[in-house]
Amino acid sequence: MFKKIVLSLLFLVLIIGTANAVDVDNLKTPDNFEDIGDGVYVLYDSFKNADEILSIVEYHEHDWDDYTTNDTENQYTVYEDNHTYNYTDNSVNEIGSFELIKINGTKYIVDFAKNGATNDLKFTYENLMEFNKLNNITPIEK
Repeated sequence: MFKKIVLSLLFLVLIIGTANAVDVDNLKTPDNFEDIGDGVYVLYDSFKNADEILSIVEYHEHDWDDYTTNDTENQYTVYEDNHTYNYTDNSVNEIGSFELIKINGTKYIVDFAKNGATNDLKFTYENLMEFNKLNNITPIEK
């Protein structure tokens, strides 16, 4: 009897875990982003080159610290505004916008990134805002 209870509880935990994962997989993205798996979506330009990348990764403290810490040696600068962040990474010619969200009790980092100049930040920021609107999401504090 005890084994049946334990197996039932384990099965329930697996079902709940799967349901949580499905919610993240069902998030809506701005137009024309293609799902390439593992929480990564790509917006291709007219030549089929990756123009912008959306990644949704589960929050871990060390990752968050990497995202939010300025690093002048590696030419990485991040700016925070009302729980959304914009960054430039001159060492790899990348810019982007990201935030922290929570779905079913699990935190995720949502990051829109692209190669380009700092003035291209408006595109990553607008896509982040569109993502929030489509999914009725508000960024949270760490």
